[in-house]
Amino acid sequence: MTTNTPESRRAAIRGWVAVAGRAISPHHPLETFIARNPLADYEHLPYEEALRAVAREHGILLTRAEAEFREMHAAGRITDEDLVAALHVVVPEARTPRPVIVDGRITSITEILRQDLLVSPPAVTSGASMPTPAAALFPRLHARVDDLTGRWLAALLGAPAWSTPIRRGPMWETWRRLAALDPSVPRRVRAGIRTAPVDPADAIDAALQRWGIDDDGAESFIRAHLLAQPGWTALVRSVGDRARGTDLTSLVAVRATWERLLLPADAALPETTASSSDTAARQEAVAHALGADGAGVGVSATLHRTLSLVDATARLAVWQEAYERRVARTLSPSAEPVLRPVGPAMARPLAHAVFCIDPRSESFRRHLEAAADVETLGFAGFFAVPISFRPADGSPEVASCPVLLTPRVAISESSVDRDAITGWRRRRSAHLERRATVQALEKSTLAPYAFAETAGWVFGAAAAARTVAPRAWRAASERLRSRKPPTHVDADVVFGLEERVLYAETALRMMGLVDGFARIVLLCGHGASVTNNPFASSLQCGACGGHEGEPNARAAAMIFNDPATRAGLVERGIHIPDDMLFVAAQMDTVTDEVTVLEPWRIPATHETAMWELSRALERARSANVVDRAAELPGAPVGAADSVVVADARRRAADWAEAYPEWGLVGNAAFIVGPRAITAGRDLGRRAFLHSYDTAADPDGSGLETILTAPMIVAQWINAQYAASTVAPDRFGAGPKPLHNVVGTVGVLSGFGGDVRIGLPWQSVGVGREARHEPVRLQVFVQAPLARINAIVESSEVVRTLVLHRWITLRAREHDTDRWLRFGSYGWHTEPGFAVAEASAATVAREEQREKENL
Repeated sequence: MTTNTPESRRAAIRGWVAVAGRAISPHHPLETFIARNPLADYEHLPYEEALRAVAREHGILLTRAEAEFREMHAAGRITDEDLVAALHVVVPEARTPRPVIVDGRITSITEILRQDLLVSPPAVTSGASMPTPAAALFPRLHARVDDLTGRWLAALLGAPAWSTPIRRGPMWETWRRLAALDPSVPRRVRAGIRTAPVDPADAIDAALQRWGIDDDGAESFIRAHLLAQPGWTALVRSVGDRARGTDLTSLVAVRATWERLLLPADAALPETTASSSDTAARQEAVAHALGADGAGVGVSATLHRTLSLVDATARLAVWQEAYERRVARTLSPSAEPVLRPVGPAMARPLAHAVFCIDPRSESFRRHLEAAADVETLGFAGFFAVPISFRPADGSPEVASCPVLLTPRVAISESSVDRDAITGWRRRRSAHLERRATVQALEKSTLAPYAFAETAGWVFGAAAAARTVAPRAWRAASERLRSRKPPTHVDADVVFGLEERVLYAETALRMMGLVDGFARIVLLCGHGASVTNNPFASSLQCGACGGHEGEPNARAAAMIFNDPATRAGLVERGIHIPDDMLFVAAQMDTVTDEVTVLEPWRIPATHETAMWELSRALERARSANVVDRAAELPGAPVGAADSVVVADARRRAADWAEAYPEWGLVGNAAFIVGPRAITAGRDLGRRAFLHSYDTAADPDGSGLETILTAPMIVAQWINAQYAASTVAPDRFGAGPKPLHNVVGTVGVLSGFGGDVRIGLPWQSVGVGREARHEPVRLQVFVQAPLARINAIVESSEVVRTLVLHRWITLRAREHDTDRWLRFGSYGWHTEPGFAVAEASAATVAREEQREKENL
């Protein structure tokens, strides 16, 4: 239906833009980079439908290629049993036991579809996204449109020092004014820009009329332009401001107007042709595999009817499901817990250590438990304290909490010694100002030339020193700058007593720590020390919004240690012993060094225990660094532990290091339950481990929070790593050596083009080989099924992810129960799960009992 008034027409066009823009998720600037599924807005579709839509609109496969899956099947990585089980999940008709007769041979729907997976022509894509008119007619002019638009957006959003005039007004208005003065485009194009409509929606309408596109095709035309440069589109979605005129409508108007004016006046859209079907080829291949005569009428009809149940894209969904089953079996928690001996001398452990659920903590926790009598727990790294943090050095305030939450309060860092912090802050501010001045000079139009002539020799020598001896350079730099005086955070001031008690109770119940406290509970946040890495925030704590977890650990420790808070907890059924001390710490995931953040708060009564814990942390650090180094490119594998630890320090300081650490590569599972079900197992840093004890969460609110917040963030991370692996040119940031930083918003590969989204290739692969396994998040929850059912029913986000199979949810109520999988018709058992794990757990338990008897 055609709209009548100009206002209604503009509203319709803006609506089409809003819908089309959902084809790519917002991309956060580098300084606040967090993992996010770049295709999150496809999650309203079932997984197979999303695969089709992504292939059609983006021109890429969201899985491995079918040929790769077949190679893994031939090598035994994917078994026939996995294929059959996957067919039963994806294709309901395959579950029927009814036999099928093909050329006199008795077979089944499952067997026909299994052969289809193995022998039919593999699924392919066009390798290109939806074409704009320019892409379909004149690819070189399409590239010209991309280049002109990218340069404009780099100036607008990248904020170079010379781009102030560009940011003075709305995006479309400013573009019309300044692009009409661009001497690099023909005069007729400049004249067309001057006479372009004042409203960007009208400019889009003019393009639609130019190409003869009706309302039914308008959204596809707009989506094609938005997906021509998905990086800039995602960035505008994230930082755009409709009130200031920076929005997707203006972006489409700029691109569509460039295209309309640059293409010849007599250009016309080509006729679309229907794609040919591969049904005949599939039928012939499957008939041959079954040993049947495919030319027979009955055979052809039977195979056609059966093969129509799946298309090439659905086959990929089956392969993906089969591929993930082995990963799930490998990472599924034990069917029975590994028992920890308890005796009079071990009734109270040396310490409890609470780490972020981040997979990098999994191996450190395992090594720490082996190094001393320490019980570890997993909890989201913001420790249930959603804050914004003001550092003592005057740096900008940051939101240190999951992006799903809004900071409740702003916490400031203060010094115990006011005079000392004043002098340090003055020196620190001077250093930051000098650095800001240098950066401004680098971005200005003419100043870099004069700056290079006068100061280049100094910076050249410094660059040489940093390159040759990165560790020595960092050590010297730290000595030149005064060390930071002791500081504290004012959580006890900004949070009211009721809030402190609520936060404390929520955190303790969610992690299952409500009794049996050790004398020390270490709250260990994490961060990553890296140099010259635009994607540094991707290595920080995702639960803290891409920042370090230090302020949250300090605020949480202060809240837990507050006498009034503890008194309030007693009224809620949680009694923290008087001799119990919460200690804030920070783990560097590059060097694995754990630093106590406020050592001056530790009383003399706990010094011995802290000394023992520090020794255990150092032993765990050495063991974990050696463990991780085996997988890092260029690491001194087989060298002495001290050499490997020193290499980790070098990676943190070396500004040329492309692999400081592996981050969350390999992440595949989210496990919710007591530590006993994963203790002692090497999960290869592939699992998010969130502690949970049903008895400590009587009303189930803790489990609801876990599944609606930490699990969602884990799914974002998992989806982004997968997308950056299977489609690095589309959803990844490309190789680090090619990166050119655009202000603080993103990177380009080379000098122009689209801003890159996703993770650098060096975060997911080495050379041409992917290091990350692209699998959907496998979620295991040990909790009452009724609670999980209620959460799935009440949370639309969780329900959509589960029922549309963007995640796989398995659960059980007790340690010895089999894992059940949630599907369209509720919970059901799966073949191949829990049998082997139960046997292994039983053996481990019997061995433990024998040791105790000895």
